[in-house]
Amino acid sequence: MKIVKVGGSLLYKAKPLLESLKNLDEEIVIIPGGGEFANIIRKLDKNYKLNSSTSHKLAIECMDLVGEIYSEISGIKAYRTLFDLKREIKKEKVAILLPSTTLLSTDLAEHSWKVTSDSLSLYIAKFLNVKDVIIATNVDGIYREGKLLNIINANEIEGLTSVDEAFPTILKQFKMTAYVVNGLYPERVINIIKGKNTICTKIVW
Repeated sequence: MKIVKVGGSLLYKAKPLLESLKNLDEEIVIIPGGGEFANIIRKLDKNYKLNSSTSHKLAIECMDLVGEIYSEISGIKAYRTLFDLKREIKKEKVAILLPSTTLLSTDLAEHSWKVTSDSLSLYIAKFLNVKDVIIATNVDGIYREGKLLNIINANEIEGLTSVDEAFPTILKQFKMTAYVVNGLYPERVINIIKGKNTICTKIVW
């Protein structure tokens, strides 16, 4: 099974990637980002100084909204529970998880903006016993001084962009590997899934 987090930054341009994933003969679980919906919650939080648990809950629910949209534009079935998803994945091959039920019921993640859908996708991967997570976003990978990094240790990622602040710590805790890749080029995501070299940044623990 593969985990592909399709970031909210791809919201308006996600269809080619989703359709490419749908056509693969692989078990793939798509985790949606929160996109513009989560950005609205972030702004409201800043304006009203919401309780951290409230903003955390609302931001996670934004992932469901994006997931519903991804499902609508791609025809990929969306599931609200891991039980239903695991029951159907062998038949469907590719599925979208609307993660709020799982994430809010387990409530393992820190309630802060340090944790976004990037880190939350690692929790989903742990629940599914998957060790590799693909973060499909709108950049080619992680850069240092203008240079794209092919590989980086999670210990060295502080201060660099593309993933949230908590991501390196959680990645190390769960002993996972992640790939940051530009989802505007679906073939790059496919290459990672198939174990081929491509343009991306691999994050190791």
